[in-house]
Amino acid sequence: MPGAGGGEPYRIVVDETSFDFRGLSEERLTGLLEDFGDALEEVSAEQTVAISPFLWDAECADGRAIYDVLYEGETPRAGRDARLRTVRLMDRCPTWDTDLPGLPERVEVAESERDSAWSLGYAWWQTRQKHHVACLVFPVADRRGWLRVSATGGSAGEPASEEIYHLAESSALPEFWRSLFARENIMEPEFFDHARQSFPELVFADSLSFRKFDGTYAEMRDWVVQVLSVVHDHFANAVARHSGQPHQVQAELGRFGLDLSPESPSTRSKRVVMKQREVDHEGESYRCEWHGKKERHRNRVHFTLPEPRLGGRILIGIFVDHLDT
Repeated sequence: MPGAGGGEPYRIVVDETSFDFRGLSEERLTGLLEDFGDALEEVSAEQTVAISPFLWDAECADGRAIYDVLYEGETPRAGRDARLRTVRLMDRCPTWDTDLPGLPERVEVAESERDSAWSLGYAWWQTRQKHHVACLVFPVADRRGWLRVSATGGSAGEPASEEIYHLAESSALPEFWRSLFARENIMEPEFFDHARQSFPELVFADSLSFRKFDGTYAEMRDWVVQVLSVVHDHFANAVARHSGQPHQVQAELGRFGLDLSPESPSTRSKRVVMKQREVDHEGESYRCEWHGKKERHRNRVHFTLPEPRLGGRILIGIFVDHLDT
């Protein structure tokens, strides 16, 4: 599991500064703890989430540490089951390494200064090393998506700002992975491993290769990521909403600036030509008739309709310059 050991830095940390319980009723705090527990449990199921070794000492209300509220049940009060579940989940998280040169404790995020911001400092420090780290936040915090975090640290003690990704729900995690294709310049040998994290509802045929495009990996990667994003996020819903009517599906997806369509009736009438759209995957054959076009005359990504044999997921089956029509 990436970030789980072997000396590799973690990818996701819990931001202890987001635990602001001030002014929350017992019912509200209990609900937020349940939401946070759901997010932590779901994210941890696919990726290691680390915490600061000092997390329990972080202040979550005036004169109260997180430990006081969650372990001891002090005010502000929360339901016992929600408290203990949160404690249990966070106790399972490893702690990240504090022995980093120039690791800051004070940062500024969303134009607000934060003291004892250990995990935000860790995320900032790792991002400075070109290894992006996302922050899982307690959902009361009004922080989502890419936010600029400023700090002074590093070997030279220089002030600098970096964009750090914040999420409160597991559903936001694919957006973080997708951004790394460009932010960390994911290279060709790592593309498909990273794509499986970024697009969990897609299946990738083993035969896929960027070498089959008319263009280099560097020229094709960002367009492919855009196609995969639209297919993953919108294609199945569009097919269901329009009862599979190709022109309506094509029109809806066109608003994302991509040309996605099925083969024409003329092409579908040619058995030998349509055979080129069939892909073997794990001993079964799938027809990849729908495709995204980069240009009118070259470069295609071919994929299936949502496939019951794949649990409703979509098979990305062919990268190619052009197939016969």
